[in-house]
Amino acid sequence: MSKKGSGHQVTAIGAGPANLSLAALAAPIPEISVHILERSETLSWHPGLLLDGAFMQTSPLKDLVTPADPTSAYSFLAYLHEKKRLYQALVRGIASVGRTEFEDYLKWAGEKLANVQFGEEVIAVELRGEAFSIATNRRNYQTRTTVVGVGRVPFVPDWSRNAPENQLFHASTFLLRRREFSSKRVVVVGGGQSGAELFLHLLTGACGALGALAWVTRRASIFALEDSPFVNEWFFPQYDGWFLEQSEAVREQTLERQALASDGVNPSTLRAIYNALYDREVRRGSYPAQVEIRVDTMAEELRAISPFRLGVRQQATGVRTEHVADIIVLATGYRTEIPSFLEPVANRLSIVSAPGGSREIVVGKEFRARFDGPESCRLYVQNGARFQHGIADTNLSLVPWRAATVLNSIIGRVAYDCGPATGALKWHGAVPESAP
Repeated sequence: MSKKGSGHQVTAIGAGPANLSLAALAAPIPEISVHILERSETLSWHPGLLLDGAFMQTSPLKDLVTPADPTSAYSFLAYLHEKKRLYQALVRGIASVGRTEFEDYLKWAGEKLANVQFGEEVIAVELRGEAFSIATNRRNYQTRTTVVGVGRVPFVPDWSRNAPENQLFHASTFLLRRREFSSKRVVVVGGGQSGAELFLHLLTGACGALGALAWVTRRASIFALEDSPFVNEWFFPQYDGWFLEQSEAVREQTLERQALASDGVNPSTLRAIYNALYDREVRRGSYPAQVEIRVDTMAEELRAISPFRLGVRQQATGVRTEHVADIIVLATGYRTEIPSFLEPVANRLSIVSAPGGSREIVVGKEFRARFDGPESCRLYVQNGARFQHGIADTNLSLVPWRAATVLNSIIGRVAYDCGPATGALKWHGAVPESAP
């Protein structure tokens, strides 16, 4: 909720979990007020992928606030309590929560905060004297502290860029499009959680009885999410500190090895797919007439359009074949870009190139951008430094910790303890030896 007259007036761009967390943690702090600008007319969270039966891959206790402030009024447990579902949720088990419910939680938090301005698309952020001037489609704002939290953009392979968008599109827009595909030949590209959920959705007839369904992934198989206790310590605050201190070469190699910890497939989803494939052998029902899963296979080119002739290459053998398809869905993930609205100050920022075509604003340990401007003007970046801060940067696990770190930096005192958590693994150099 807005606090007039508070010492630090912060303008945050983007009403995703990152900035909602910042606003929720700022709510009880008297000397800071956070105002969020959001270009959409309503709060939504991956609306194109809220498929029936899609579940979170992180604990709901890794919400907007709980790891930083378990007593917060904006926690997921407070949401369940207010919705009168807490007892039922406890009986059901809250280890896993549907993505639709988590989006409803985010909307609930946004409404309680009442400091999100919807329909405000930021056009440009400029430096005017000792402050930032933020121009939107409606008005101008003046602020000395800006927090950018607009998230990542869909990664679209070069070979797919000139195809008709109603026939070839990124998975992030799936539910926002016409989805009656009866008798169509559909190819899903990408072997992570989104690709698996879409393949299952199409396999079980949710979009009609397909003529053919193919799933293509460059991975050696359809791999499960790495979710062991030791792997999950990659999502601890102290690991972030260790990762930040490493060379670019070490960070790149490390992220490659960690892929399945952030983009493996839920075992329950794998089991559901395998069961459906088995059921298809027993009874045809509304299953596609043809089903094929191609692993260790790269999609490389389109040789024709309407229908597509998708050229693929088996990586181990080099053998090239093609799939004929009417629809291609790209579950190819996301990359980080420098938002276009920062172009007026881009020459004052340091930029680093990252794997997968990403470009990141260079930030420090407090997520403050390296900015060649007045010391009084501070720019922070949330959810845009995976190559610098590690695997958890684009994951929900450390959202409250990161927001608390940013908040502490803005107000110049420790409102929230952002020190290392207890852990079984030691990451040398991540924290001072004298730290508890």
